[in-house]
Amino acid sequence: MGKKPKAKAGPAEDNGPAPVASAEPWICLECEQENTGEDLLCSACEVARPIVADPRFDGFVVGLVKSCEPVPAKDKLKKLEVDVGDAELLKIVTNAPNVKEGARVVVAKVGALVEGEPLKKANVGGCPSEGMICDAPMLGWIGGGAGAAVLLPESFAVGGPPPDARPRTDGK
Repeated sequence: MGKKPKAKAGPAEDNGPAPVASAEPWICLECEQENTGEDLLCSACEVARPIVADPRFDGFVVGLVKSCEPVPAKDKLKKLEVDVGDAELLKIVTNAPNVKEGARVVVAKVGALVEGEPLKKANVGGCPSEGMICDAPMLGWIGGGAGAAVLLPESFAVGGPPPDARPRTDGK
């Protein structure tokens, strides 16, 4: 049997969201203890298991729409400036009818795989677009319509990863 990969980990309070459970055993970098796939804390030193990001969402982040203006001479297009936690705002053109200033949305950044292809910078309606506003079907979520932007509650951090499923908005 081959050597198991070591996983990065830090103190439990510094690890953010709960780790994703996996059947794969993992080795703690802090003390080199081998742990089972079900262990969320190292059995020897109690360091939290590292977070395993959902690879479906590599290049996807939560964004905050800072400005939203119509594209001149294009009825359905809007040009946005979106904060995704980087130094500069992204310029994104969308036709999602429900996007407005102040909305939290899921953004596919340049390089993210969208329908199996890496997203590229584009010129849409004569305006530069440096990303894409995502709808629920694009993310593989149940519920939500094609073409309508996924709107997230304020509890999702700008620049953070999107949820792995559509968040409930009924307060339950």
